[in-house]
Amino acid sequence: MAMWNTYVWVESAERTASKVLDAGGTTLMEPFDVMDAGRMAVFADREGAAFCVWQAKRHQGARIVNEAGSLNFNGLNTRDVEGAKSFYDSVFGWRTLTLEGGAEMWTLPGYGDHLEQGNPDLRKHMAEAGAPAGFEDVVATITPIPDDQPDVATHWDVTFAVDDADATAAKATDLGGRVIVAPFDAPWVRMTVIADPEGATFIASKFVPENRDLAC
Repeated sequence: MAMWNTYVWVESAERTASKVLDAGGTTLMEPFDVMDAGRMAVFADREGAAFCVWQAKRHQGARIVNEAGSLNFNGLNTRDVEGAKSFYDSVFGWRTLTLEGGAEMWTLPGYGDHLEQGNPDLRKHMAEAGAPAGFEDVVATITPIPDDQPDVATHWDVTFAVDDADATAAKATDLGGRVIVAPFDAPWVRMTVIADPEGATFIASKFVPENRDLAC
């Protein structure tokens, strides 16, 4: 089945493999070298959601993010939020940030400090946009899977930034893809869920500051 994979940068794929097993996860692919680009492995969390880790060598990962047409976010869709919090805290040291309305996001303490090395005005710009305190440390989203969707498996998804969610949905259809969820407004964004011609799904999201106060 065609799908997008989520990668997390780690210092050691082997040490991460040990942490995954200790936390109750499973190894799907043991650590291996990708030529001289890096070293990777594939794991599944306690619920079976697959994810990859990347130990960088020559290839450091995404060079452009949050620009139209580039990676914007990754998110875990889970039925066991508390269990996921325990697992990803044990493996990666992630915490959570609760937004107004109850939505939660993964954070890595100190990540904002790392980002400010390349963008010294990061916190200033976030404050001007109305971002909540601590948002600079956000690394991913958490989405609880509703009980009325029994066929939806726990999984990681990928979100790409776009200039126009509606135009992107229309273009995807023209190119042989399928719109799974029509464009809709959500807090901070207007987004749509799309499947490419082979069935791999992804989210296309336009940042809309005017939507900040929308209910989740």
